[in-house]
Amino acid sequence: MLIKPFLSMILLGGIILAGVSGCDTRFKAEDVLSQYVVDLNRSQFLSVSSPAIVMPASLPSSRNRQQSLTHFDIGLLDFLSLQRCDVGIVAGRKNSILGKVMPDSQRFLYELDIIRAIESCDIKNESLSKELYQIAQQKRLELPMAFGNALFNGAESEAFFSLSNGFLPLNYSTAEQQGLLNSLNRLLAIGESLEDLPLVDANVFEGDLKILMDSEYAGRLLYSLARVTSYLDLVANKVKALDGNICGAPMVYLKQQFETHYVKVVQPYMGRITRGAYQILPLLNRLFEVSEPLSRDMQTFSYQFSLNEATSEWQRYQLVSQYHAKQWSALFAKCSISIGGKS
Repeated sequence: MLIKPFLSMILLGGIILAGVSGCDTRFKAEDVLSQYVVDLNRSQFLSVSSPAIVMPASLPSSRNRQQSLTHFDIGLLDFLSLQRCDVGIVAGRKNSILGKVMPDSQRFLYELDIIRAIESCDIKNESLSKELYQIAQQKRLELPMAFGNALFNGAESEAFFSLSNGFLPLNYSTAEQQGLLNSLNRLLAIGESLEDLPLVDANVFEGDLKILMDSEYAGRLLYSLARVTSYLDLVANKVKALDGNICGAPMVYLKQQFETHYVKVVQPYMGRITRGAYQILPLLNRLFEVSEPLSRDMQTFSYQFSLNEATSEWQRYQLVSQYHAKQWSALFAKCSISIGGKS
C-alpha cells in the first residue's frame, strides 16, 4: 500500500533530483543523508548505494476522499410555510445558485445551521414537522462526515498533506508549530462537540484551515520519515554485515563518519522531527477519528500517521531508527570502541 503508481514515483523522483542538484532548501536534508552515505562509502569495507525512491501513499483524489451527504430540498409551499423560522432562510442559502457550489468548509457550517434551524422551529404542519425531524436526525448522523470533508477535501488539505514540499527544515523547531497546534486544537474542539452543534466562527474556522495549508506540515513530515527511514535502513543492513576484520584503522574511520554525520547532524534533526511529531500526531489522529467514517482510501492514507499501527510510516521510522542504532552499537562493541571516547 505504500508504493505509489509508477508515474507518481517518476514525478516525485524528478522533484527530489531537482532539489538535490539545485539550491532548493526543501531538500537540504537529502544532501545531509546522502553525504552520510557518500563518506561511509570511502571505506573499502562498505558499499552503500543511495536508497531507491519509494514514497508513501499520497493523499487520495478528491473523488476518493469526499463523503457524500444527503441533499435537503423543499418544495415551494413548504418553503413558504417555513418563512417564520430560520429553516427557510438557511435552506434557501444552500439552494441558491451560489450555494450549490459552496466549498466543503462552508457546507459543514451550513449543516450545523440547518440542524439548529430545524430543531428550533415550531412547525404546525405535522407531516412537514415529521419530515424535517427525520432530516435533522440524518444530518446529525452525517455531521462527522461533513466535518471530515471540510478538513480533508479542500485545497487546504492538498497543501497540508502534499509530498511535493520536501522535508521538514533541518533547523525545524517545535516553537515554529505553535500556530498549527492552536489551530488543530480549535478544530478538534469542534469535532469532539458535534453532538452539541457547536457555534463556529466562520472566519476563525477558515483561518485555521489556512494555517494547516500554509504549514505543509503533514506531507513534509511523511516525506521526511520515509526518506530518513530508507537511508538508515540501508546503512544499518550494511553495518550489520561487517565482521571483526574491520577493527583497527578502518573502524576508526567509520566511527569518525558516524559521529560527524549521524551523531552531530542526522540524530539531532531526527530529534527535532520526533519532538514535533509527538505534539502534532495525536491531534491529527484524533481528527481522523472524529471524522469517521472516512472513505476507504482516506482511511488507508490516515494509517500512515498512526502512532500505534505496526505498518504506519511513523512506526517504521521508529523501528528502523532503533535498528540503525543497534547495528552500530553492536559493531562498536565488537571492536571495543566507545562513542565519544577512545578505542
